Amino acid sequence: MTYDHPLITVEHVLPQNPKVDSRWVELFDEEQRARWTHRLGHLVLLNRAKNSAAQNYDFAAKKAKYFTGRGGVVPFALTSQVLQHAEWTPELIETRQEGLLGVLAEEWRL
Repeated sequence: MTYDHPLITVEHVLPQNPKVDSRWVELFDEEQRARWTHRLGHLVLLNRAKNSAAQNYDFAAKKAKYFTGRGGVVPFALTSQVLQHAEWTPELIETRQEGLLGVLAEEWRL
């Protein structure tokens, strides 16, 4: 499969700087945010058009704005997996991290 996008960007599902009154602050304490913000299990690919409107939205709003909408579901398989989850939690990121690292280790024989 090939992707024909002028520029592919990386999106942090959990915002790097979540609003104090957001659901993110309820789900992730400061230590968890520090641990997971820049890890593979938490990052997804988006094309620039979807990511350019990036906000500190809660998870449900992010799914609606970035992963679906005009133009349909994103074409990146790993990113579209985000849609199956009702919430984005530290436990979910940890499971995703382990799974992705396992795939990389197997495919790249690390």
